[in-house]
Amino acid sequence: MDGPIDRRALDEPVHSQGSRSNAESWDPWTDNPRNARLSRQFRWLVTIAVANLSILAIDLHSLSDSFSTAVSLRLLVITPLVLLALGINRWSSNHRLQTVASACATVSLVATTAIIGQMAQEPFASRYLMAGQFIIFAAAVFAALPWRATQIMTVVSTAVYALVVASALQFPPRMVNLDLVGSNILIAILALYVRREKDARMNEILRMRRIDARRTDELRNANARLTQLSSTDALTGAFNRRYLEVFADNWSTSVVPSLSSGVLMIDVDHFKLFNDLSGHAEGDRCLQRVAGAIRSALRSPDDIVVRYGGEEFVVILPAADPFEALAVAERLRSAVSDLQIPHPGLVTHAVVTVSIGTCVAGPDENITDTIERADKLMYAAKKGGRNRVSA
Repeated sequence: MDGPIDRRALDEPVHSQGSRSNAESWDPWTDNPRNARLSRQFRWLVTIAVANLSILAIDLHSLSDSFSTAVSLRLLVITPLVLLALGINRWSSNHRLQTVASACATVSLVATTAIIGQMAQEPFASRYLMAGQFIIFAAAVFAALPWRATQIMTVVSTAVYALVVASALQFPPRMVNLDLVGSNILIAILALYVRREKDARMNEILRMRRIDARRTDELRNANARLTQLSSTDALTGAFNRRYLEVFADNWSTSVVPSLSSGVLMIDVDHFKLFNDLSGHAEGDRCLQRVAGAIRSALRSPDDIVVRYGGEEFVVILPAADPFEALAVAERLRSAVSDLQIPHPGLVTHAVVTVSIGTCVAGPDENITDTIERADKLMYAAKKGGRNRVSA
């Protein structure tokens, strides 16, 4: 591995989803909540319980006078510790207690296996002692304890195994089987190395997974922003003509009967004259203020404002009847007039106003046809003197 390994990161990687306190609830192996690691511990404990009881048949075959001692160790020592650890693992919320209970159950299995190996006759004795070494290795790699707890459990299991094997359960100790003690120490070191490398690799995979998730979110947000920009008029913030076309297509292809919708066609009165006399910059500011007044007069965020042309706007009022559409149109006309934007090309004290055509889409009418009807009504309002609503 390149560079030093953060031991804390191996146990509890800091997730981009939250703070250190939140990250403490995450499992370093699976990037799932800590209960995933506890589930792995639970399965390890169940494996110990099943193996411990299953090996009684082997004990019966390989042990003679010591079989009753083996049964006592398995049923009165290992089984209660495993059951206690299972209960704590399942019902306690104390993570440290869960870890200690699982480690104690594992150490008890190592110690019992080594003790029974001392009581058995060859060739079974060697097999028990080899099984004890295998348990130490498997526990370090598969018991799913945090890294620090794994280190402590492995060292304690190795020390207990070495004490039992070297002393041959006699006092003073006989100091035999030192080759087994040496090989067990090497196996313990190998087990910790394998666990360390496995954690480091998983931590790197999780880091790459988080980077990938973050980049996916960024790409999704960028696409959403791009979609919004492609359907929004940059000057006024209203939807643009492209959005209206998509809306009309969805309207025409929908298989769900739509409620009647009000459509308002709005045109700023004498805007070309305003633009020529005041300049394009002032004309842009005028359109921005008019668009803001239109939005302020709507019923809810569900109402749609579209910049249809240079100084033309379309408003779509979902589920609006003719009376409601007319009321919104009048409120909107007043809102623009109340802006009191001076119009330099008209008589003194004249202000910018709008003319509005309003109608309601029929049950089988295309929204495009309704907009055309509203457009004709808007021109009727202009011919009628402007600053008015025609329905």
